[in-house]
Amino acid sequence: MMKHYDEYIIQLIQLYLVGDLSGEEKVKLEEWVSQDPSHEKLFKEICDEKNVAHDFGIYENVNKDSAWEKVILKGNIKQKHNTRRLGWYKFVAAVMIPLLVVAAGYFIRETKPGAKQKGSELASIEPGKSKAILRLADNRVIEITREQETRFDVAEGIAATNNSLGMVYPEQVATGKTEYNVLEVPRGGEYTVTLSDGTVVYLNSGSELRYPVAFGAERRDVFLSGEGYFEVAKDAKRPFFVNADKLKIRVYGTSFNVNTCNLANVETVLVEGKIGIQETNSDIEYSVMPGQLALYNREKGTMEIRDVDVRPYVAWKEHEFMFDNESLEEIMNTLSLWYDVDVFFQTASLKQLHFTGHLGRYEEVSHILDAISGVTQVKFSVKGRTIIVME
Repeated sequence: MMKHYDEYIIQLIQLYLVGDLSGEEKVKLEEWVSQDPSHEKLFKEICDEKNVAHDFGIYENVNKDSAWEKVILKGNIKQKHNTRRLGWYKFVAAVMIPLLVVAAGYFIRETKPGAKQKGSELASIEPGKSKAILRLADNRVIEITREQETRFDVAEGIAATNNSLGMVYPEQVATGKTEYNVLEVPRGGEYTVTLSDGTVVYLNSGSELRYPVAFGAERRDVFLSGEGYFEVAKDAKRPFFVNADKLKIRVYGTSFNVNTCNLANVETVLVEGKIGIQETNSDIEYSVMPGQLALYNREKGTMEIRDVDVRPYVAWKEHEFMFDNESLEEIMNTLSLWYDVDVFFQTASLKQLHFTGHLGRYEEVSHILDAISGVTQVKFSVKGRTIIVME
């Protein structure tokens, strides 16, 4: 999901720029600046307002009165100063808004040690690829890709193969203690795992699956965080359960998609077969038929079943994006995971714009953003690996 910038630090920088820091606030800002060399570098860059604002090409286009109102709102500034000083604040506000875009770009993304910062061209942001991290019960951690075939000892006496199909576990039934592996797919990644019963799970970016190296004789349980598409092997004697967030999904040999990435809802879409869904602490099971979406509202604890076109929900598995009247916020959340970028909206109202389109998942991000911009009239800029959405 998209990360959010540290609003409190940005507010302190706002107040510093207008000369309205209290003693306590000044101490906190100085502590933050001294914590890390990157903080000091950011602070100096923000203070060089003309150069920074010019990078975004919006320095001359900011309405001073509008900008000042936004500064008051975001910084919680009390209008208790004299008229002369307020005039100066409004002047400074004209550069503060573009500066905050830059600040957010740094706060949004935590720079990884040794990571190389890419250029500012949108085309330089490449799509995701097959990669994952395998965590074993003995605390070993293995980074895996599909570049070459390898074998791993995933438990005592059990070796799995990693090849062009992803991770493939040998078919067998556990007779002793159940050992679990965890397959973690980072942002900008995707991966596939074939479990010991023949079930195939496709994992999307920013997802994690915990599963037994070999299922027992009575039931099959896996645990999902993020988004996964399941093709479950039929086995009448051993029911298959997907535990996702607060839900338990009982599978009757089928293909379906589960997505827990949305903050408000858990989405389960059935392509074929039959599934039953219930809350972890409830005996009520909701039946879902092919072509239906089960929408579980986390806050309200309610379940809604509706008929849908399933293609937009599972298009990612076929290397496509299908946006069907989706909000720009939802779209950018999806793109942030796949392209491993962070997103900052200059104006909150832009999040509610909607877009419909069918786009290639492996295209450069510039092609995707150009298509969205052509329909919604929004503009996109980039700072490092942060995409900025502007009016």
